[in-house]
Amino acid sequence: MKLRVGISPCPNDVFIFSGILLGEVKPSWDADFIFEDVQTLNRLTQEGAGDLMKISYANALNCVDYSLLRCGGALGRGCGPLLLTGGKAWDPDAEVLVPGEQTTAHFLLNFWAGRSLRKRFLPFDELYRELCGRPETQGVVIHEMRFTYAKDGLRLVQDLGEHWEKATGFPIPLGALAYRRQTGMPPAVEIEKTVRESLDWAWAHEAEAVKLCGRYSQTMEPKVMRAHIELYVNAFTRDLGESGTAAVDFFLSRLKKT
Repeated sequence: MKLRVGISPCPNDVFIFSGILLGEVKPSWDADFIFEDVQTLNRLTQEGAGDLMKISYANALNCVDYSLLRCGGALGRGCGPLLLTGGKAWDPDAEVLVPGEQTTAHFLLNFWAGRSLRKRFLPFDELYRELCGRPETQGVVIHEMRFTYAKDGLRLVQDLGEHWEKATGFPIPLGALAYRRQTGMPPAVEIEKTVRESLDWAWAHEAEAVKLCGRYSQTMEPKVMRAHIELYVNAFTRDLGESGTAAVDFFLSRLKKT
């Protein structure tokens, strides 16, 4: 059976799947990979356009035909989205750029703000270019931008992940692997076993895995790419465990109330 697998081209996703992508780990199923930004993956999953898809935890309740796997996601501490401005101060009445309506970044912005905001939704890379190009702009950034924003002349208004951690005590559930429930699909435990084998191969052959990440992130500096992997690929990526499961359950319970 061929599964349509949707992940982002970001180093953490490519690193996790590098064993499969390089043919070193051979699943019992064929994988047809697509690479898209997180909001596009969120939309495709809502439309049922993939079988194994990386989505935002904030989009999980919208993906009714999918279950969340216990591995392959992004969850941790000190890794949340950042609210930045190119101006002198945060203006709660001005427009805020957000990297997708169904993203965890959007949810965490609302969680911090506690009030309605005027927003415009853009793909994360386009959003960052606008932040850097228009000094008066303010917006929420994700991924490797947390390592480059100061160098690019932007100011931190609020680490939204840090606010979540202080307010709840839980690590930040960012992204999850969503598995489509349908007849004929391999069992979820088989998919998880293969994803873990791919991740284990990546850590055992780190230089090869990182080299592959560089092919998908050609504009990213090697130091930033490695920092990205080290931050977003952690113990929770291999298995949520009790603390990760508790964090996800709490997050989804809050999401249901919004």
